[in-house]
Amino acid sequence: MKRKFTNTCVLLLSSLLLFGCASASTEPIQQPSQDANPAGIVLEGADQEKNITVDEVASIELYDIEDKLIEKEVNIEAVVDAFNASMIDDTFYIQMITGYKMVITLVDGNTINLTSYGAEDRVVASGKDFSYHLISPELGKILLDK
Repeated sequence: MKRKFTNTCVLLLSSLLLFGCASASTEPIQQPSQDANPAGIVLEGADQEKNITVDEVASIELYDIEDKLIEKEVNIEAVVDAFNASMIDDTFYIQMITGYKMVITLVDGNTINLTSYGAEDRVVASGKDFSYHLISPELGKILLDK
């Protein structure tokens, strides 16, 4: 008696054979240590890219939600230190603007926009070639201060 196998049977038998030959590793994949990093995953090289110096800053201006300039003195050194010390956070955030918007104008003409979305310890920084969600209580306080 001859048996005729359909394409489906051949495919099913082949997949069972391949599945049975696959190695099963019982060791879990090791995750990198995040003990000292509340932000989550650090984007390689991003922290170095976002560092600026006080000499590179031409001006810092604050704007309200209606884009009106706020006449408020901002300590340039404190803002630069807070920006450089901030950590990049890879978590989600609400796309909403509240509080002030800070525009850091650099000597080369580029700008860094810092906006608040209501979190006291996180802000969104964006520029010509980047956008970062930053952990920075110092910058968050400035942008939410009334």
